[in-house]
Amino acid sequence: MTVKTFSINPEKTAFVKAYLPDSIAGLPYCEKRPSVVIFPGGGYNHCSDREGEPIALQYLAAGYAAFTVTYSVNAKFPAALLDAAYTFYKIRMRAEEFHIDSNKIAVLGCSSGGHLAGCLATMWNDNLVVKTLNCQPEELRPNAAVLCYPVISGVTAPHVGSFEILLGEEPNRSDLSRLSLENRVTPKTPPIFMWHTANDDCVPAHNSLVMAKACISNKVPVELHIFDEGPHGLSTCDKATGWNEAFYLDNCRRWIGLSIEFLNKYMNV
Repeated sequence: MTVKTFSINPEKTAFVKAYLPDSIAGLPYCEKRPSVVIFPGGGYNHCSDREGEPIALQYLAAGYAAFTVTYSVNAKFPAALLDAAYTFYKIRMRAEEFHIDSNKIAVLGCSSGGHLAGCLATMWNDNLVVKTLNCQPEELRPNAAVLCYPVISGVTAPHVGSFEILLGEEPNRSDLSRLSLENRVTPKTPPIFMWHTANDDCVPAHNSLVMAKACISNKVPVELHIFDEGPHGLSTCDKATGWNEAFYLDNCRRWIGLSIEFLNKYMNV
């Protein structure tokens, strides 16, 4: 495996860490691997290490290249989205260098990082983003998305702290609605896999429910798993991410394999 790090802003406060599996001679699959771009959570005020490399390693084990993104935090919209879009664009443009398939790149995000990944999945053709990056909209479209206990709605059971950072204190309902991803889904949104726990008391599972409903209404392929119990921020659901053995962990940990099966299906891996 090769690990590379590169900056995505002049201040070098936002950067990407690339985990690239070695190629194996004679195996065409290894010449152009599928990949996943990972946006950790942290309420838009930090990027959680627990939701970066540990998740990347799970996808590496399944034959994917993985990229973890440390994006702009404590910054109003659209700073983080522009970081995410620029990162995705640069990774796609450097596909040959990274030995990845430019048509098999998924995004993954946890909690507020799920909102960011969801923004990219639903706003890849937004005029502001496209004009800022000076590229073609299709170059920013993920081929699929995995959203883990995501922040979705600023209106339905919102995670108040995330939206206050994005929009300022006491944001108006119009701005909240604009950044509520259930309102941004269209038939051109890529396939989405989501999971949540029913008793998440930080980011309520209603967020995933309204997103799934929007996908269904727009005929976007969607798979949603609501596990019966587990706290917010489970990440890989094991000791590597700070969780002691508990009866719900084995159940929730299944999200990793389920998401890989989903990506394999919809990205034709």
